[in-house]
Amino acid sequence: MTLLIANPGSTSFKCKLYDLATMQVLFQANVERIGDREGIYTFNRAGAEKTEIRQPVPDYPSAVNLTLNSMKEARLIDDLAAVGFKTVHAKGVTGCVELTDEVVKAMEDYRSLAPVHTDVYVTAISVFKSLLPSILRVGLFETHFHVNIPPEAYLYAIPFEYFEKHGIRKYGFHGASHRYIGMRAKHLFGARKVISCHLGGSSSICAIKDGWSIDTSMGMSPQSGLPNAKRVGDLDPFALLYLMEQENLSVQQVGKILMSKGGIYGISGTSGDFRDIERGVDNGDERSELAFKTFVYNVKRYIGEYLVALNDADCIVFTAGAGEHSARLRKAIVSDMENLGVVLDDDKNNANPKEGLISHDTSRIKVAVIPTNEELIVASEVKRYLEHNRP
Repeated sequence: MTLLIANPGSTSFKCKLYDLATMQVLFQANVERIGDREGIYTFNRAGAEKTEIRQPVPDYPSAVNLTLNSMKEARLIDDLAAVGFKTVHAKGVTGCVELTDEVVKAMEDYRSLAPVHTDVYVTAISVFKSLLPSILRVGLFETHFHVNIPPEAYLYAIPFEYFEKHGIRKYGFHGASHRYIGMRAKHLFGARKVISCHLGGSSSICAIKDGWSIDTSMGMSPQSGLPNAKRVGDLDPFALLYLMEQENLSVQQVGKILMSKGGIYGISGTSGDFRDIERGVDNGDERSELAFKTFVYNVKRYIGEYLVALNDADCIVFTAGAGEHSARLRKAIVSDMENLGVVLDDDKNNANPKEGLISHDTSRIKVAVIPTNEELIVASEVKRYLEHNRP
């Protein structure tokens, strides 16, 4: 039996096909530039070279069909048990669940909190329902890893009735990524207390104790916490009300600004991509330097909070695009932390290891780079769901 893990994006679609018995990847594919004149489709079976095809991919059904046809040609689809998704948010729903019409409706009920994510996943779920109607669809919600955050950490200081009536509280996201980092750091270093720094286009920090989140930087929506590529992050609510008043902005208008014109892009005025920001810093662009320093300061702030929440840490881990690949960003974040027991090894850090320690041998708290593997976490949880819920 096999399990397909779907990873949809706004203009892309990725997937991995796992053998349910061994959890080995049998096939993987990536479709980019969906809706453009020329799409890019790459795929390969385990152990084989990648094949790249350039052709029009007008819409999402076309992208999914490309991957399914490749699997059919390789006779990899006949034993498909389920399609798994790394779903984000749903009202009153978390954990690993079948994506019934009721669950999809719960996702749509919280659409305003994560509109881009929700729209993409609802579309992908609908496409698979249409193309493979007899195949079970299962979602692992990003919020599930954070279910053990205590009330004093997840409650907002608003009238309690709004929490009871509308579920307004911190939920947390990037759950599959942070969970993998916690597991991997324990396996590699025996770490029980881990501060996971998922840094990239979408960024969050998580305090992990004994394999589960006890606090995280994102709140009720993925829009809060650290500045993201184009999402604003933490913002004084009265500053937002004042802005709406002064600029005569509607709820819809300000929502668009917060999601698409804020964050690193909003400060730099040029880009939300750290590769561009670092080039700007090298070229003497002051706004790029300000964006870089603002992001670094906020990451430092959350690391400090979680050192207190965890009462120390065994390991600080950098993951995701910028976390895994930017030696400059990592160095800036952990600089001046020697009194806290964090000492970087510049040679190890500059070597940009795919996975491994970048802290000095004298560092009491280990610092590491670990590439995340969200698909494996989703696949493992969907497999567990199937074992307990299918005859």
